[in-house]
Amino acid sequence: MWQRIQTVFLALVAIASILFLFLPISERDGLLLLAKGDILVTSLCIAIALIALFAISQFKDRKLQLKLCFINLILGVALTGASFFASTKFGDENFPIALGLPIAILICNGFARRNIKKDEDLVKSMDRFR
Repeated sequence: MWQRIQTVFLALVAIASILFLFLPISERDGLLLLAKGDILVTSLCIAIALIALFAISQFKDRKLQLKLCFINLILGVALTGASFFASTKFGDENFPIALGLPIAILICNGFARRNIKKDEDLVKSMDRFR
């Protein structure tokens, strides 16, 4: 399971999603808005982490992994939008570095999906030789 690179990318997605909960996404007058302070951002982070961990455990079913990565990609886009919206609603437009984590989640998820697709194509090509 851990010998595949997509497992590493999915683990990075889960770690970044959980880490994002505890980092400030906006600041106003010395007050920090954490991602866990917004219910939508919190639920999206937890859903992304759980789906990524579930996708890691489904290493024998690559088609299901592809579907889970696609769902995670959609949730990642929603997380990016929701966190930017919460950040601009709360404070000024001085964005902290933590708002880059949803972008990193999207990139790692895309790499995982691409590598799962490569594995699936390799298995299909090997089945043709039989």
